[in-house]
Amino acid sequence: MNCSQTVFIHNMDYSRVSAAIKYILLSRHKRGHGIHSPYVYDTINNVLRNKVPEQILETINSARRDMRKNSAVIPVTDLGTGSVYTSSAYRKISDIARRSSVSNPYGRVLYNLARINNGNDILELGTSLGISTLYLGLGAADSDIITIEGCSRLARVARENFKRCGSGNITVMEGDFEDHLQKLNDGRYSPSLVFVDGNHSKEPVLRYFSLLKELLTPDSVIVFDDINYSSEMSEAWNEIKSDSQVSVSIDIFRMGLVFFRTGMVKQDFIIRY
Repeated sequence: MNCSQTVFIHNMDYSRVSAAIKYILLSRHKRGHGIHSPYVYDTINNVLRNKVPEQILETINSARRDMRKNSAVIPVTDLGTGSVYTSSAYRKISDIARRSSVSNPYGRVLYNLARINNGNDILELGTSLGISTLYLGLGAADSDIITIEGCSRLARVARENFKRCGSGNITVMEGDFEDHLQKLNDGRYSPSLVFVDGNHSKEPVLRYFSLLKELLTPDSVIVFDDINYSSEMSEAWNEIKSDSQVSVSIDIFRMGLVFFRTGMVKQDFIIRY
């Protein structure tokens, strides 16, 4: 690891520690008590607190365990910020699984949001090994899931995981996020749920957000991962939740949820999760 990487990691850690302290001090409403918005109260109970069925959880965790034991080294093409842990273009699948895959508590959020939006189109930016995609695909078996991945080798591993787990409703697109978003913006594609987890720089994330707003329906929700990954991501999150089209935002530390519901008074929540 070179000096610049070390400095970046130290800065990133400081940003995360500062964000964690702020989150602990400001977060509340773990069980929804004291929230006067019925919609947000229902979201807390139906999304943050509902468990993933054991059979589905075991299917996903089985794939996760296999990935963590997989010592194969693959070439990784980074179209975003890359990894803070290594500058190498070759990485072990086990390392990617340990450092990048969404954990079960946050996977629960994706699963329950997908379940609520079952039957509607769902979009993911950043497939990686496909663990987060499995929460979406198995949560919404009647939905068509599109997931976009910039690295063809990771996309191949993800496809193998989808096949093994019996999730046949997932389509993997390879390439640049912005290119695909522009192609999807044909007036016919309107995802009700979007999960963004593929680039951790402020300007690209804000560009994705701008493009995504053109696709969404009035009741759509976008989930941004790693909103406290760095000071850049925190700045991006603050701009996103302040957007005039966002009616409700929910910060659960790792993830940020923004809702586009008409007729609601704009509110921002930091929920203890």
